[in-house]
Amino acid sequence: MIIGERRKYLRLLAIGSVIISAGTFFAIYGGSVALASHSFEAGVQGGNIPDNTHIRLDELTLPPTGVLPVYDASPNFVSGHFLLRAPCDPETHVPQITIIAGHIDESAEGTFVDKVPLYYIDHASTAGSCVFHAHIPDPLNGGAPKVTDIALINLSTQDLTFNPGDIVDVNVQRVLGNIGESPYTETQLPGNLTQGNPVFDLNDDNPENDGLGFHAEHMDGGE
Repeated sequence: MIIGERRKYLRLLAIGSVIISAGTFFAIYGGSVALASHSFEAGVQGGNIPDNTHIRLDELTLPPTGVLPVYDASPNFVSGHFLLRAPCDPETHVPQITIIAGHIDESAEGTFVDKVPLYYIDHASTAGSCVFHAHIPDPLNGGAPKVTDIALINLSTQDLTFNPGDIVDVNVQRVLGNIGESPYTETQLPGNLTQGNPVFDLNDDNPENDGLGFHAEHMDGGE
């Protein structure tokens, strides 16, 4: 019996040693195993953290000023891609929900967020809901240059209900820096913003609405 207990103890000790050496906290609560990594709080060392967050919005309702946080990489500010299917204006294709990104700090003075410039994808959109893509961040077309947080906010005066099949997807590819080492020096809160995002469309007849990145790519290609 003593030998069996000793073997069990040694196995737990070995498992705990492996997990702790990997930078992860290991604990047992009432027979349940709990794992939690806190290495992320200091900021990722190295440039790559491939990560994907996919959220279904089916028939979710946000009241006026309601906020749905969809991604938080703090303290790292990151780069990646943003995909959204959501109700939109049938003429302007501006989403009814407003997408904001930047850094939301515990302190209002340390907070800076801005509206995310979006590309409308006509050939993937359906009646009632539009599909949008965005670059995180988008230094050419505007928005917050350092993104740790992404959220959806209803800045209208009415409830907003998403349609069946509506989704938001965030794909993070690289860490660009640590917000603690490179904080914002100005403040802009979600309440300072108005409804609606800038929307570009590569498929309409207006070349002035293509976004700066599109023009830059064609100029680099000699066109």
